[in-house]
Amino acid sequence: MNWAQLTNDLNFIMPEIILAVGTMAMMMVGAFAPKGGFKIVCVLTTLIWAAAGLYNQFWIPEGTPSTWGGMLVWDELGVFFKSLMTVGAIAALLLAMKDLENSIMARFEYPVLMGFALLGLYLMVSASDLIMLYMGLELSSLALYVLAAFNRNSPISSEAGLKYFVLGAIASGFILFGSSLVYGYSGSTNFRLIGDVALSVSDGGPAVLAFGLALILAGLAFKIAAVPFHVWSPDVYDGAPSSVTAFFAIVPQIATVGLLIHLLTYAFEGMQADWRMIITFMAVASLAVGSFGALVQTNLKRLLAYSSIGNVGFLLLGFVVNTPESFGAMFLYMMIYMVTTIGIFGIILQLRKGGQAIEKISDLSGLGKNHPLMAYAMTVFMFSIAGIPPLAGFFAKFAIINPVVSLGGFEPMYYALAIFAVVMSVVSAWYYINIIRVMFFESNEDTSVTRAYAPVSALIVGLCIAFTVLFILVPGDIWSLTDGLLIGIPFAR
Repeated sequence: MNWAQLTNDLNFIMPEIILAVGTMAMMMVGAFAPKGGFKIVCVLTTLIWAAAGLYNQFWIPEGTPSTWGGMLVWDELGVFFKSLMTVGAIAALLLAMKDLENSIMARFEYPVLMGFALLGLYLMVSASDLIMLYMGLELSSLALYVLAAFNRNSPISSEAGLKYFVLGAIASGFILFGSSLVYGYSGSTNFRLIGDVALSVSDGGPAVLAFGLALILAGLAFKIAAVPFHVWSPDVYDGAPSSVTAFFAIVPQIATVGLLIHLLTYAFEGMQADWRMIITFMAVASLAVGSFGALVQTNLKRLLAYSSIGNVGFLLLGFVVNTPESFGAMFLYMMIYMVTTIGIFGIILQLRKGGQAIEKISDLSGLGKNHPLMAYAMTVFMFSIAGIPPLAGFFAKFAIINPVVSLGGFEPMYYALAIFAVVMSVVSAWYYINIIRVMFFESNEDTSVTRAYAPVSALIVGLCIAFTVLFILVPGDIWSLTDGLLIGIPFAR
């Protein structure tokens, strides 16, 4: 390897190097900083993440987009996903600073663990090899397991961390076993070489390759809480500290979707018949379970967990259609969903009851009278995530369903799939609107719910509201941000 190649390779992973070195440096800063170092480490960690995100956004590699022996790949798709994750992670950390202030969880290890999780997610998005896929996945997962149980004084938090760890270990076993089967047949762990083998065989590939693919998809489905691998999500969302739940809801799913795009289009492009059937089932089941499961929830975080499952179902419709238009819709959907989720948790983490963030839907009763600004802000986000026009969420769902309808002329099944998605969207609108009903039409003389005002949190919520409301003015301009993201993706060539 010559010096020029080594320099280019190091530049290629410079965002990851910034994250790794910076996060390890924060461990030292936190260990020697006064008063536990929580605030200073949070501020410095935010700057480190911003530096990594900016380098990722503006650096363009020279020569081949693949490096480190083909284990990592650079493309516009990865840049977009890393930028989304960076923005989401920074927002989640800034919201957590006020939430964890003066609590037992205000420790420097919190942003450090988030940093290692983000590093693993960065590697996942750039992975072009099954080994790198697993390395990034486990690095992020191990940090997330600890974060879920970060409140050591709470038995519920410890239980959430244990459940997440045990089920996550099983999912990792699925991925390892599936990867071994794929490697055993193809003789390679590289996505492109696996893709060449998959394209060279007829009838969608042999059973061993299809079974390996199914196991890998099962493991990754766990990471995004797609049905039937979703059972951990409501319990972990409920048991984990609210600030940790915000991070779970905002960032990890973005990385897994980015990884799935690379995996399915590079490694298993020749096996579309196999994986589209699996993902169609996951999409339909996720839409149904997410919509109906949330109807009976009284806990706000469990409701948001089921809401997340339903939104994963919408995202998976993009894989079912598998066209450049549907993938572009997925990118727009993730952007809007991330902004809406940040806004919702920005409000939840500011509302306190007994010194803790609110958790019950009933805690919101009377909010329209006691804290009208917070109630109206939550109303905007609830209408948006329900898909009510003219807010941003409507355009997200329209963008996802439109490619499904377009394929209905070729295969009537897609018409049925689109109708089912619309019906599930209507069902889910009930529990979003129910939250609005509770805020404005249920009286509550209990004034124990207070607002822990934080200027940074208020600014984040305000920016999310502006994006959600004003999106209608520039939908084409924002949609154009996704143009060119599929350059190099096999089906887009």
